Amino acid sequence: MNSQQDTQNIDNESSSPYYAEVQQLAKAYTLGERCSSFTQSTINGGRLLSNAIVWFAISIIGLFFLIDAVRKIVLSQTLADPPTLRSIGAIGVISLIILLGCFLQGWRNLREYSYRHREQVHIFEDGFVFLEGRQQSHVLRWDNIESLLRGTLDPKHPHHVMHDNLSFVTDKDVVVVLEPKVQQRSKLCDAIERAYTDYRYPGMLELYRLGEDLEFGDLIINQEGVSHVRANSDEEDLLPWEEVESFEVGETYTRIHSKEDSGHAWFEELTADIDNALILKELLPTIFK
Repeated sequence: MNSQQDTQNIDNESSSPYYAEVQQLAKAYTLGERCSSFTQSTINGGRLLSNAIVWFAISIIGLFFLIDAVRKIVLSQTLADPPTLRSIGAIGVISLIILLGCFLQGWRNLREYSYRHREQVHIFEDGFVFLEGRQQSHVLRWDNIESLLRGTLDPKHPHHVMHDNLSFVTDKDVVVVLEPKVQQRSKLCDAIERAYTDYRYPGMLELYRLGEDLEFGDLIINQEGVSHVRANSDEEDLLPWEEVESFEVGETYTRIHSKEDSGHAWFEELTADIDNALILKELLPTIFK
């Protein structure tokens, strides 16, 4: 991976808040030289600050009116009327809970405002560092990633795939989802997917040449052909290479057509659900000619 800064480059490292933490993590995990950084947050700091002010104002004004109302209560008459006392007490407790909720929401907005610059991703030669929220941080080395999935279906448009997020499964079966609140997220995902593919591709190609199975989720490739696990079953369907008409890893779908029935896909799956789809795409010119 070329040591090249993107448009969100940080020429002066001290200008990036929390970069000392990033350096410490990169050193601890021996990630090598930094290649690119994405630090321009999409979090609206002005809105967070104004929301905090509004919630604090509501809680203070509400508390003032509550105290004023309590002061106007005639204590001697209220104590002599237990039902009224209970009603006033219940209203007072509920009001305090609501006002406390308003105050806590304001505090939450203020805290998010204070840490809005911590949301950032730094890509290094051998992995990346992702700082998230107030305290969370993720460090992944390329050699600790078993599989990468790019994109998810858009819940508002079921036939549209959003390509601005990544999911990783580590060698310890830990799932890490990368959805940072930074600008140019698609470009960030491109950079990480490319760096990971460049790292894994030579080893995957060598395994294929040695006759090993290459697994891409439910899709399995070897020198004999391609197979996939049937839905709701442990059985596999095998299609030898000489019977494969076409094999395409597209932006939205991955499709395989057989020569016997080229009008219908022998295999069809969302590319977003194919493990290491870019590696598979780049292997195809070598293994399927």
